[in-house]
Amino acid sequence: MIKQCFLAIDIGVSNIKLGLYNFDGEVIDSLTVKCPGEYPRPGVFIQSSEKILSIIIDSIKSIIQKNNNLKVEAISFSGAMGGAMGVDNNWDVIADWSIVSDTRSYKYGKNMVDSYGSKILELSGTNFPSFVPKLLWWKNEYPAIYKKVSKFIFLSGFIASKMCDLLIEDAFVDYTYLQMSGIANIINKTWSKDICDYFNINMDLLPEIVSPLKIIGKLNKKVSQKCNLISGIPVVAGAGDKPIGALGAGITKPGMLIDEAASFSAFSLCVKEFIPDKSNKMLENIPSVINGQYLSSFFILGSGIAHEWFKNTFAKEEIEIAEKNNISPFKVLDEKCKDISPGSDKLLCFGHLGGRGYQVDSDTKGLWIGHTWNHKKEHFYKSLLESFAYEFGLVIKAMGKSHPDLKFKKVRVIGGGAKSDLWNQIKSDVTDLEYVQLNRNDLTLLGGVLIAGKAIGLYKDLDKTASKFTKPIKTYYPDKENNKIYEEYVKLYSQSLKQFRNTFKKLNKIS
Repeated sequence: MIKQCFLAIDIGVSNIKLGLYNFDGEVIDSLTVKCPGEYPRPGVFIQSSEKILSIIIDSIKSIIQKNNNLKVEAISFSGAMGGAMGVDNNWDVIADWSIVSDTRSYKYGKNMVDSYGSKILELSGTNFPSFVPKLLWWKNEYPAIYKKVSKFIFLSGFIASKMCDLLIEDAFVDYTYLQMSGIANIINKTWSKDICDYFNINMDLLPEIVSPLKIIGKLNKKVSQKCNLISGIPVVAGAGDKPIGALGAGITKPGMLIDEAASFSAFSLCVKEFIPDKSNKMLENIPSVINGQYLSSFFILGSGIAHEWFKNTFAKEEIEIAEKNNISPFKVLDEKCKDISPGSDKLLCFGHLGGRGYQVDSDTKGLWIGHTWNHKKEHFYKSLLESFAYEFGLVIKAMGKSHPDLKFKKVRVIGGGAKSDLWNQIKSDVTDLEYVQLNRNDLTLLGGVLIAGKAIGLYKDLDKTASKFTKPIKTYYPDKENNKIYEEYVKLYSQSLKQFRNTFKKLNKIS
């Protein structure tokens, strides 16, 4: 018997995830593969979009071969939001996908904020544009490449377009990405002529802005044959990984909070109005998949990547223990940290190994302060976790100032880090909020399923359907005594960021 299903694809920085789902939002099968990328030197991150496309096609083929009694009714995409790439009229890659952690374009972003930041914040809702700085970097430092580009786009849009044989004039971006651009009017969902003119950006090079629910094309014959699928399957625009994950987690009402503990962490508040964060300059304003709502969001660049770095660099023993017991090395590290006092026995960490994004500060990097002979590996690990929680302690105060009418009580936590009891409890204690684990960890893919179902007319109400698919299963309650201790650490963390900034700046200038 042939069963109807959806195929959701999420193109992350570290992993590419695919999932086949029935119409009740249940996983039929899923697959996770590594997303290729190289760090040849500090500040440089290289990814091949064509290689990623090839991996996706091979992965679709693999998962379909295992489930040949299925009929895919629609395909949706989500992906990393901070970055840009350029293609020519034939969709050949001219300027390859460059994400946020490729910091070579940072000086152009800083110049944008320094010279026209108030207008960018007013219209695009961002203090840290990431799309257009890439364009300005290519334009100024690689003009021969820039001149060959017909359209600048995002990676997920490139993958979807290549699978559908779109004409170059049909290149698209869905509106959930607009905040990342720095050149959009996100209320009107248009490119801003004002900002584009200011930075001399040719608007003809920009993709069409569409709804996440738009069917942008149909799977072409060539790709369908490679994937063992029939041609003509509707391909839906989809959304950025942060808003689509929020949708999957049921963040559909103003006042709801979500912590995505992923490679690039996001702490977001669902709001019904666009309010630029002019005072703190920490909060971004991402258009929600649900039209008319926004996610007031704070990002930590590469927090999950920092965890991976610590494990690979210092946790050889824990990796061996984990392999013997068929568990995660992070679970072994967590267990070693459980009896360490809040503040890791007076060890303070900055975990920004790739620079701090909000506020924009590419100079600030990693640092541990206060370590003694008594500190062990686990102290350093717990303090790394705490450093990111301190950022959330700061941002929840900023959210309270920007949205004084909303009361905060609970945070839904998703992503790989949501599995950690230790980290959930730390963040609960630091923020003084209840942390809620959900019944599933595939929420970005689930958000793609919701979008696909809505696009073909199966789901009538995204809010109700999301609530039906996702349920809370465990709550972490803040320890009031620990919260008092952590308040002092949050203050010290904030002061230390300012005090050490000049040191980092001088350090980075040494050739």
